[in-house]
Amino acid sequence: MTDMRQVVNKVSPRMIFWAGAVVIIFACFMAYIPAIKGGFVWDDNKYVTKNPLLSAPDGLFRIWFSTDSPSQYFPLVYTTFRAEYQLCGLNPTSYHVVNVAIHCINALLLWVILRRLSIPGAWLASAIFALHPVHVESVAWITERKNTLMLLFSLLSILCWVKFVLDNQAGRKAILLYACSLLFCALSLFSKATACMLPAALVLILWLKNSPITVKRWLQIVPYIAMAIGDGLLVMWWERHHQGTGYVNFGLSVTEKVLIAGKALWFYLWKLVWPVNLTFSYPRWNIDATDVWQYAWPVSFAMVLSAGWLLRKRTGRGIPTAIIFFPAMLFPMLGFFPLYTFIYTFVADHYQYMASIGPIAIAAGIAATVYRKSGEKVKFIIVSAAGVLLLTFGILTYQQCHAYTDVKTLWADTLKKNPDSLLAHGSVGKMLFEEGKYIEAKSHLEQAIKVAPYLKTAMPAKYAIMHYDMAVDLQALGRLDDAVVYYRKSLAIREHFPLAHYQLAVILAEQGNVEQARLHFLRVLEITREKGKNDKLDEAICRELNLLEKKSN
Repeated sequence: MTDMRQVVNKVSPRMIFWAGAVVIIFACFMAYIPAIKGGFVWDDNKYVTKNPLLSAPDGLFRIWFSTDSPSQYFPLVYTTFRAEYQLCGLNPTSYHVVNVAIHCINALLLWVILRRLSIPGAWLASAIFALHPVHVESVAWITERKNTLMLLFSLLSILCWVKFVLDNQAGRKAILLYACSLLFCALSLFSKATACMLPAALVLILWLKNSPITVKRWLQIVPYIAMAIGDGLLVMWWERHHQGTGYVNFGLSVTEKVLIAGKALWFYLWKLVWPVNLTFSYPRWNIDATDVWQYAWPVSFAMVLSAGWLLRKRTGRGIPTAIIFFPAMLFPMLGFFPLYTFIYTFVADHYQYMASIGPIAIAAGIAATVYRKSGEKVKFIIVSAAGVLLLTFGILTYQQCHAYTDVKTLWADTLKKNPDSLLAHGSVGKMLFEEGKYIEAKSHLEQAIKVAPYLKTAMPAKYAIMHYDMAVDLQALGRLDDAVVYYRKSLAIREHFPLAHYQLAVILAEQGNVEQARLHFLRVLEITREKGKNDKLDEAICRELNLLEKKSN
């Protein structure tokens, strides 16, 4: 062991860094081989395969300066997808390789930043981050390019900030570092709105390094805060008016939101410690403010935060900084703001992609500190344990990547781990219907309706569409009477639903119920004309009404 240390001491720090980097990159790509071989999965069609902005001549302009994006405002993400589409078409391998490469760069940047902040165990933290299976969802799912890209520019912004603050730079170099940090912050926000918590990370770094947070420092942080608030307001407006979040009414009180946040924080920590049964869509919890035991989640986490703060003089500022970093980075995803995905689940692995850095840094830092203070035997045990841990994480990541082989495999894996998944049942039902497998589709559509009664008040439009999908499937099976029942249920939930009125009218006309069919056809015209004249639809309805007139005569 002593001879080995003498050999290592003769090697230059640059060679050690590159050797460590090669190990991380090689191990990471090996672990993600199944993902690289995989295809497109859920939402990838909206972001990539069926996104007209990737091929339209004016697509780049519309990505940045219009509301045509098929999801939230992620212009930088769509820009990278457009560039890849121009170069490689719709070959999924290229998109996967880029995602894995960005993830590797993120791990290396994390190593550089932790070393610069004098956090022990920086390489181990970087390796754990690169290989941890909880990050598979962020890396193997092409749509989550927004996550990996957001962290890339967030870390670059942090790195420039660290050099700007700690190196006491002056003149042009200081201005350049500060400007680069601001630029990278903007790019991270253009990748994903959750980068809005980046200013909190910058303040935590100042506190960690005991750098005075003067008025001058606050003024330097103000532009970051302004950008974060501006982007946050834009995304909230976008979600409300273009994504439908404004129509979601979960009816959650402040107390219930706190209970969700408390349980979510412990859920994420547990998945970092014990990353088994990771799934694309977790069960949606039942939150009950009258259940005293549910208050244990937020109270116990508050106790952890308090303990970390009280022990800062004994442990140093590293641990409390990492503890605070974790909930701070998760804050936008904890449920205090409405999220469309909450109709399916309150948690998701990709939510903690950035936040996981805090607990990982604590674990690696403790291991490195114990290593430095221990004898040869204990050091050997620690190194061996670290090696086994990284190997285990690599194997688990490799296995988890298989779930992202294709969309059918993803839903099969999800239903195996979460049999009542609304997202999986609804998606599989629609997929089977499109394949003409109406009987198989029926069972999944029925189950989706069965597990989601809360949507009747939370999101009536979504619940009405689920009944409509069921009716369409029954209609395809020739079970017209049952289809009528589900069309009527759909309209009872959402009376302003032209498609349901139209399909119901078609069946009623076929069954000879001319008067009822006429009423529903006329209702379609009323609804659509409220939104604006549609000549083609008007002509189609008029033809149907003329046919009804002939039947009645």
